[in-house]
Amino acid sequence: MKKSIITTAIITAAALSTQFIMTASAESMPYEPVFESVPITESITTAAKEQPAKSTISEVPKISSVQATTTTNTVNTAAPAENSNLQSALMQLDGAQVEIRNQLIQYKNEYSDIDNQYRIIKEQRKLKAKQIKETEKKIKSLDSTKEKIRKNMD
Repeated sequence: MKKSIITTAIITAAALSTQFIMTASAESMPYEPVFESVPITESITTAAKEQPAKSTISEVPKISSVQATTTTNTVNTAAPAENSNLQSALMQLDGAQVEIRNQLIQYKNEYSDIDNQYRIIKEQRKLKAKQIKETEKKIKSLDSTKEKIRKNMD
């Protein structure tokens, strides 16, 4: 389960970093590729009177108002929303990383406790082995003393 959490966090981080890099590199392009799929439509209203063929350069029709569509506004508002989503995803990854680091610290503490117990048990084992050898030597010496006494009695 822990491996799957770590794997999921790594994959998520890779996907988010790829998306962040693509967004950052799109901002430095000479034109924004978003507009290729969404056509820009402008409604132009003119207030010009039709003149006969005697038109001169000074009689250029005046444009009273130009209204752009709201697609540029949605693109501008989509970028901060996307950035906030990326920031929240980064915060979640940071939280997961903190949890995993805390878990690592806990595992290291448990390992050191077990390692200390292992060292203590290992020392106790050595002491018991020495006691056993000394006791066996005593028994052998007593047995040999008993045999000598029996031989002397005969």
